[in-house]
Amino acid sequence: MLLNQWMGTGRLGRDPEMSYTPQGTAVTKFSIAVDQGKDKPAMWLNIVTWERLAERINEQACKGSEVFVQGKLMMRSYTDRNGQNRQAFEVSASTVQLTQRPQVAATSSADFEELGDPSDHPF
Repeated sequence: MLLNQWMGTGRLGRDPEMSYTPQGTAVTKFSIAVDQGKDKPAMWLNIVTWERLAERINEQACKGSEVFVQGKLMMRSYTDRNGQNRQAFEVSASTVQLTQRPQVAATSSADFEELGDPSDHPF
């Protein structure tokens, strides 16, 4: 039996981005910062949601939201800005639950400076 399951919590580094496949299926992508403990940098993980879950997350989550995510860990290939072929891990989520919405003050960019620049991620 093959088991591929990832579960964890983290905070969105920016608002989710929703689009549609050519077949009309909703897809929402976002990245979360997962705390690794004191004196360790946060780990950024890309999350992909599909269909109704994608629509719900796009409507309800925003930068700073804390979420619990459950899904399959996947690897995908992409070409970076410099034309280099790269690979990235992402979670294809089956469950996303908002555990905490950010307060207005908690969404300032200063809160996420220590987590790195989300534009460096392949989404």
